[in-house]
Amino acid sequence: MLKNKILSACVLCLSLVFVSCGPTVVYEGVAEVPGTGWHKDTVAVFQSEVTKLQESCHLLLEVENTDAYSYNNIWFFVDAVSPGGHVQRDTLDCLLADKAGDWYGKRSLGSEVYKSVHPYKLNIRFPEKGTYKYYVVQGMRDTMLTGITGVGIKIIEVN
Repeated sequence: MLKNKILSACVLCLSLVFVSCGPTVVYEGVAEVPGTGWHKDTVAVFQSEVTKLQESCHLLLEVENTDAYSYNNIWFFVDAVSPGGHVQRDTLDCLLADKAGDWYGKRSLGSEVYKSVHPYKLNIRFPEKGTYKYYVVQGMRDTMLTGITGVGIKIIEVN
């Protein structure tokens, strides 16, 4: 009985350590891509509310793909719009596989989808409070891009 209580206490302590460690996620959004593919004119839209200006953050781009994706990279055009209306346009090249065709992303157990995380903007501070919008478009030459199942924006605080 005492052994069970000690074991339970240890499991609880370890759980708290793992939950409390790691970056604080400020925002996370994922746009699913239809099974038919991602048309070059389809825009994934994300909105995050910024309330803290002093914290440094990393903006990350998350890509979900399957083995059906034909390339080892993907190009994105990203427009970031501040609450005041300032637009910053960026072009990003995200590597999804090495030259041998092995995917960089991680798969959940039993899943066919690889999820990879790519730096978008590192160690930034938001200049104003309010709603920031991100518009993401695939920048590949294909009119209909298949094998991509989702794209997302993640913002984490830097400790």
